[in-house]
Amino acid sequence: MNTPRIIAKVPGSPRLWLMLFAASLLAYFFVEIIDAVFTDPLEGDMESREFDAAVAQFFMQFRSARLTQIAIDLTALGSVSVISVFGILAYALVVGRRDVLGFFHLGVVLFGALVWPVLLKPYFGRDRPDLAELVVTVGDMSFPSGHAFGAAAAYATFAFFCARYIHAHAAEIFCYLFAFALVSVVAITRIYLGVHYATDVLAGLTAGGAWAFFVAAGFSMFYKKTGVP
Repeated sequence: MNTPRIIAKVPGSPRLWLMLFAASLLAYFFVEIIDAVFTDPLEGDMESREFDAAVAQFFMQFRSARLTQIAIDLTALGSVSVISVFGILAYALVVGRRDVLGFFHLGVVLFGALVWPVLLKPYFGRDRPDLAELVVTVGDMSFPSGHAFGAAAAYATFAFFCARYIHAHAAEIFCYLFAFALVSVVAITRIYLGVHYATDVLAGLTAGGAWAFFVAAGFSMFYKKTGVP
């Protein structure tokens, strides 16, 4: 008899709780990847190495000059330069809507997407892969993938704002699916080009996604409750 009243007292919208769940799940997987790669020096480390080697070998069989050039072009979708361009466009949209909270929300996510990989890579100190020939030159540490982190955090957030402003369920689904497709392309190209282990990329995806959804959930509690939170 009292169930409806209890449910009514639960704060936040279903989307808010869904974002918190997604963020928590992604953070959990990020910790699990860390445990598999670094914590267990025997069984876990061997399993992660075998997994990385198998994934690298799978993508190496598709290498060709033309496909490599396409991968080099597409992997830029996760670069600081390209994300910055999309970030400027997103800021133009946010400012045009006079969305003050959205302005800070976007800034926090993009700042974190830039800073977190810089802080985490030296901490873990994992060298770049030696499983496959590097197609492009890279100079910093490998774990987690900065391209994957930045792409997951940025494109998930861009999708959030598109869905928030459009106010249509079909558009919301499309925005997130499109963001997922872009992030997947970046993830695959990082492995194909040999610049990251598969576990580096998975760590970047899970950490970046968790960051995006945690920040979105935090700001959503203050947005006006109209359509998407």
